Amino acid sequence: MSRITTRAIGLATALTGVLMSVYGVQTFATAVGLAGTGGTLAVADCRVDVSYSDSDREADDRHETRRCWGEFSAADGSDFDPKHELASDEAQPGDRIEVRDNGTLYMEPNAASVAAGSAIVLIALGLLVMGVLILITGRRPSAGAIGKSQQFNAAVRALPFGRTAFWTFLGSFAAGLLSFGLAELL
Repeated sequence: MSRITTRAIGLATALTGVLMSVYGVQTFATAVGLAGTGGTLAVADCRVDVSYSDSDREADDRHETRRCWGEFSAADGSDFDPKHELASDEAQPGDRIEVRDNGTLYMEPNAASVAAGSAIVLIALGLLVMGVLILITGRRPSAGAIGKSQQFNAAVRALPFGRTAFWTFLGSFAAGLLSFGLAELL
């Protein structure tokens, strides 16, 4: 693979990280109450959507998402939505749930939402750093070719900020995965 192609992959990876970070920051800010409109969703009805990760439809590939919908009323009276959807495992018809609307999605401001938002930001940071390292060095790591990975590592270590950037990549990716796990547990 030519260095131009490798650098294009680095640029694409970095841009993906930037786009993910925009979404992640918006999600995180909404979850902690810094963005969006706070209000109440009066749950009218709920349903469970079932999906499978492969075409065999085996029981261990089954994923259920519980969706509820109802009327959203902003706390300050600035917004009203007669029928909006919210993914929620706990909501029941008749419940009134505190939510935040950021124009794109409704979210319950809780610890799981904060953990999920921070996970997106951390993974995006990891992608951005890795993309920049690939873009600058013109080399990429390869799981199948130890020699290519060693060349990438040597090129990264030769950069004045290389070790810090590489540890930032690893740390942010690990913290992002832990945050996703925490969001699932909460």
